[in-house]
Amino acid sequence: MTEQAITHSILLASPRMLGGFFAETVIFILENNNEGSFGFVLNRPAEARLSDLMHDAPEPLQGSAVLLGGPVQIDHLFFLIVGADEPPPPMRIAEDISAANRAAEDPCQQVLAVLGYAGWSPKQLESEIQADDWLVTNANPVALLQAPIPERYAFVKQQLGFDPTLLGQSQGLPQ
Repeated sequence: MTEQAITHSILLASPRMLGGFFAETVIFILENNNEGSFGFVLNRPAEARLSDLMHDAPEPLQGSAVLLGGPVQIDHLFFLIVGADEPPPPMRIAEDISAANRAAEDPCQQVLAVLGYAGWSPKQLESEIQADDWLVTNANPVALLQAPIPERYAFVKQQLGFDPTLLGQSQGLPQ
């Protein structure tokens, strides 16, 4: 049941997580199962455009902002396809650059270029959620991505319906 509750959800870093990579992050969890958890940070811009990283990027993708998707494998570029018309999940990884380019040409889809990912070992994410390091939300990822990158944490926080700062703060940083 926990796998279903976390997969395809949005995580909001608890205000308890001060400092470090995950402070004030918003993460889409693409997969959570008995092998661990895998997702992408949606509110950390990288200091580059896709054309800076791929000089031969297809035209529809060249001007794309690049997100820093997590601390794992930051030398790996992923293309996430997001679309209102997508069947669950509302976000998926493009198989290759051609699939990303085709999706970018579709006005109903958005393509995100993301460096790295956020990953957890088996049951690690569930443990961090129980410790109140992460808040699991059902915020709509399509609506979230319409918000400017610097406003995405506030957008998800507003969707919670309560003030997460009431949970208190600690220096506890997830591993």
